[in-house]
Amino acid sequence: MPLSPAPILVYLAASLSAVSSLAACPADDPIASAKSFYADHRNFYTEEPAKIKKLASPRLLAALEREFKCSNGEICAIEADPWMDAQDGGIGTPIDFSLVSNSGLLAKVQMTYTFLLSKTQRRKQHVTLLLQRNSPSDCWLISDLVGPRGSSLVTALEKWHKEFGSGL
Repeated sequence: MPLSPAPILVYLAASLSAVSSLAACPADDPIASAKSFYADHRNFYTEEPAKIKKLASPRLLAALEREFKCSNGEICAIEADPWMDAQDGGIGTPIDFSLVSNSGLLAKVQMTYTFLLSKTQRRKQHVTLLLQRNSPSDCWLISDLVGPRGSSLVTALEKWHKEFGSGL
C-alpha cells in the first residue's frame, strides 16, 4: 500500500513552521537576547519605536511611543541615557552580561560595565534588563530596563506622561 503524500507534506510544513518561528527569535537564551538588544538597539530610547516592535513588550513599546511623539527631537520624560542614568559619560569595556533569574517566562539579565565620566573618574555599575515571553516557544521581549539607580524606565515614562504629558 503506497503512502499518500498528504501526511508527509503536513509533517514537513509543521516542521518548517517550527524551525522558522525559532529562527525569527534573536535567541532562545535571555542573556543572548539582552546582548543582541544592546548591540543592535543601544539608542532604542531615542529611535523610532517601530524599530524594536518585535523585541519589546507591548507596555514598553507603548511607553516609548508616547515618549517618541512627545520628544520630537527635544527632551521629554527621558532626561538621561537610561543605560547609565547620566547625561554625560560613557560605557566602557568590558561589558558583562549575567543571568540573575529565569523562570522560563520571565528573566532578569544584569549588564555590568565601567561607567566612564572622565579619564580619571570611572566606576563599575550595572543595569538590569527585564525580559518576558508568553510561552517557552515565544521570543524573549525586553519589558523594562532598571537603571543603575534602581529606577524602572517604563514606570518613570508612564508616571511622567500621566503627570505632564496629557496636553502633548
